[in-house]
Amino acid sequence: MTDHPIPDTAEKTVAEREAEARERARAARESQTQAHNSPPGQPDVTRFKKPASRRTLLVSLLSLAVLMLLAWSGDRFFGAVKHSDDKVAETQPLPPTGAIPPARKNLGMDRHPFGLFEQSRPETTTDHRQTQAAPPPPAPPALNKAAALADGLNQASDTASASHVTASGTDKQKPTTAPDPEIKDIAPGVVTVTHVRRLGLDPDLYLPVDSDIPCSMMQRFVSDVGGRISCLISEDVYSASHHVKLLPAGTVARGVYRTGALQQGRSRMFVIWTALRTPEPGSLHIPLTDTEATGPLGEAGISGRIDTHFWERFGNALMLSTVQDVAAAAANTAPGKDRNTDYTENTRAAASDMAKTALENSINIPPTMYLNQGEVIGIMTGTDIDFSSVYQLRLKKRWYER
Repeated sequence: MTDHPIPDTAEKTVAEREAEARERARAARESQTQAHNSPPGQPDVTRFKKPASRRTLLVSLLSLAVLMLLAWSGDRFFGAVKHSDDKVAETQPLPPTGAIPPARKNLGMDRHPFGLFEQSRPETTTDHRQTQAAPPPPAPPALNKAAALADGLNQASDTASASHVTASGTDKQKPTTAPDPEIKDIAPGVVTVTHVRRLGLDPDLYLPVDSDIPCSMMQRFVSDVGGRISCLISEDVYSASHHVKLLPAGTVARGVYRTGALQQGRSRMFVIWTALRTPEPGSLHIPLTDTEATGPLGEAGISGRIDTHFWERFGNALMLSTVQDVAAAAANTAPGKDRNTDYTENTRAAASDMAKTALENSINIPPTMYLNQGEVIGIMTGTDIDFSSVYQLRLKKRWYER
C-alpha cells in the first residue's frame, strides 16, 4: 500500500468563503463605476446625457447679426435713392417768368380713381360758355320717428295759434315749428322739446304720479255684482322727497268695479280707486283721478280665485242630451218599429231643442272672482297729489336749540 501525503492547507470555512465573495462583488462594482464614469449620487441614466452644445447660441447670434446688416444696408440704399431724386428735382430749370404753366390733369383720383376710364360725354355750349349740369335730385329725407311724434304733438297743441289764412282766405297751412339754426348746426337730427314745464310743486308736500301704495282688503270681494271695494293702507306713505309723511297708516282707500268686467279666459279684473280718507283726528278726504288697482308687484288689475261655472254652463245641456240618447236607444230596441209606430220622435226632437236653448242661455255665464279679506293689493296713483293746501311745513328745532 502506498500512503498519500496530507496537504498542508486546510479546507476554507464558510465565513472565509463569504468574505471572499464580498471582496469580489466590491471589486466588480468599483470596476463598473470606473467604466461608467457616472458622478457620485446620480443615476446611471445621466451617462446617456449628451454634452451641452453651443451651436444654437452661435446660430442665433449669427442670424441676428445678418438681420442687423440687412437693415443697415437697406436704410443706406433708400437714403441714397431719396437724395438722388432730390438732386434731380433741384437741377430742373425753372419756368420762364410769365409763362403759362401746364394744366394739371387727373386731380382727385384718390377720391374717384375710376373716373379716368369713364366715357366722355358730349358737352353743349351756348355763347362759348359751358352749361353746368343740373344738380342731382336731393336724397329723400330719413324718417325720424321721434321728430315725427314731437311734430305731431306740436301741431295738436298749437293748431289754433300757428295756422293762418292765405291771401284768398280759403287755404290754410299746417303749423310748422322753425328750428333754431344754431341748434341744428350743433346737433343735427336732435329733436328739441318745446313744451317742457316745471311742476312747481314742493317735493316735501306732494305724492308723485305712479306711486305704488300697498293696501289690505277690508271685506271679501265677489265679482258677480258690481259695487264698491275698500282696502286699508297699513304703512305710512311719504312725499316725493321721502322726508314728510303725507298718508299715515290706517288710511282707507275706496273704489268701484262693474259687473261683467271679468270675461271668459281672463284672470284679472279692473278696479278703479275714487278717494282716500285719512284716520281721525283731522281726517282728510282726498279725491283720486285715473288711479287703478294693481297686484302686489304692480301688475294691472287684481287677481284671485276664479270660478268658471263649468257645470252651470254645460250641465243642463249634457243632461238633456243624455236623456235624448237614452230615448233614442229605447226606441231602436223596440220590435216592429217603423215611422208610423215611433211614438218617441216628437219627444226626442223637443228634448234636442230644449238642450240647445239651455246651452244658449247658460254658455255666457261670466266667471266669478273671489278675493278674501286681508289679501294685499296695490294702489297706483294716476296724477300728482298736492298737499300744500292742507299741510304747512315748519322748521323743527334741534334738542340743543330748545
